[in-house]
Amino acid sequence: MRVYFKNLNGLRFIAAFSVIISHVEMVKMVFGDPHSWDTKPVKLLGHLGVVLFFVLSGFLITYLLLAEKKVTRSISIKQFYIRRVLRIWPLYFLLVVLALFAFPNISFLEVPGDEGSSGGTWLKTALYLLILPNIAVKLFPAVPFIGQTWSIGVEEQFYLIWPWLVKKTRNVLTVLLSVIIIYLLILFGLDFLAARDGYAGAWHIASEVWHVTSIDCMAIGGVFAWLHFYKKESILRFVRNDIMELISVLIVISFVVKGVRFPILHHEIYAILFGVIILNLATKDKTVLYLEHPVLDYLGKVSYGVYMYHVLCIVIAYKAIAAMAGSVNSWLLYGLSIALTIIVSAISFEMLENPFIKMKARFTKIISGDSARK
Repeated sequence: MRVYFKNLNGLRFIAAFSVIISHVEMVKMVFGDPHSWDTKPVKLLGHLGVVLFFVLSGFLITYLLLAEKKVTRSISIKQFYIRRVLRIWPLYFLLVVLALFAFPNISFLEVPGDEGSSGGTWLKTALYLLILPNIAVKLFPAVPFIGQTWSIGVEEQFYLIWPWLVKKTRNVLTVLLSVIIIYLLILFGLDFLAARDGYAGAWHIASEVWHVTSIDCMAIGGVFAWLHFYKKESILRFVRNDIMELISVLIVISFVVKGVRFPILHHEIYAILFGVIILNLATKDKTVLYLEHPVLDYLGKVSYGVYMYHVLCIVIAYKAIAAMAGSVNSWLLYGLSIALTIIVSAISFEMLENPFIKMKARFTKIISGDSARK
């Protein structure tokens, strides 16, 4: 069985590009330059790029697991884990090991207020090496160049439990909705306990960690995958059409421009909008928003590297411009940061990631992604 969804590589790059914009402004702030880091649209853009990644992951992984269960009448948990390891671990551990043990010794990569890589503890190191960076960033100052890996930890933890749930249950929708409800109940409970204690102590830390876990956003992506997989036409007719696609895109753009942040269910509202957009882009024959251009397609393929390397590349770009020009022009910083990130990510994809990606074919019954187009 072959599974390929159009436009999603381009959407992946848009998500990664959103995070780059946010972090360029963050780096400018760290170095004491004029910046827009503290504006609502810029901060929102970075957060929503990650939420989009989460919804995409939930959509794709859920659909592929449902497809495997239908074709083989089961799900190979072992093979699922092997596929995830081959895709995620090589780049994750390369960057984490470099950031923990090598980069702190390179003076060119020093950044102001660099507390994350100095005076390190075994616990901090262990958390990153155990792929628990989402906990590490709440217990310790962020380690330079790998603070963004918190979202990788969230996805890996979701992957740890999700194939078991899909395999063992007959009603996947019930499980998806239960995950969302239970996540939110725990979230509200922890927020209540943290507020009662004056936002200090263990409850506050637990609340902060749970806030960045965001498994409900991945479950929301899974709900849209379920709708498509089981052809729930009564609902699909409403959410999968040109009008809903256009409205959802325009709403997201207008909300980002205005920096709209909802007091409750903030990520969940955006996740639903992203789910509608993903469903339309991935499953309609013709879409209003077309992202299948070869350039966007390739940038989407290397988007994991774009996400992982971009902070390092922004800092290198900043330091290089400052060394040559004495002051940093914002437009030049953006241009060099983006170009350097894409170049490094492309090299990483071709030399490090792709050999492992090709190995995934040995451990799957469902041919997906670029291999499904061949």
